[in-house]
Amino acid sequence: MKNIRNLILTSFALLATAVAFAAKPIPGPKGGKIVTTEAPHVEFFVEKDRTVTVSFYDKDLKPVAPSGQVVSAVAEAKTGKVNLAFAARDGALVSSSPLPEGEGYRIVVQVRESAQARPKNYRLEYHDEVCGECKRAEYACICEEHGEEAGEHKH
Repeated sequence: MKNIRNLILTSFALLATAVAFAAKPIPGPKGGKIVTTEAPHVEFFVEKDRTVTVSFYDKDLKPVAPSGQVVSAVAEAKTGKVNLAFAARDGALVSSSPLPEGEGYRIVVQVRESAQARPKNYRLEYHDEVCGECKRAEYACICEEHGEEAGEHKH
């Protein structure tokens, strides 16, 4: 009985490891970070004016207009927490205010499929410098060493 339990536990551990290694970051079509691992995909993109655009995509990364999703974000900057609210514009959701100055802070993005749905939280570390390998902003880097961060979320 003990051997069967150990075999089952080992199998689950190997399966979890295989899934973790298979989770490679998906490049966002706009150059942002895809925070979801399954469709509908959600891309978090910081514009030049530091406002944030959240775009939605189907499984083939074709744009999908927001249809009742509710998005909010909290930037946990060194100067304090800043709440970002989003409104629909040009087929995406755009923040009404920019991110705080600086970088090297966590952003928690909360996505609800509808106003009544349970939220899904996605965390990312905001770094604006450009990755020398993939040429994307560090927060959206798709290089191998960032694969373990793909799909990081908590319900």
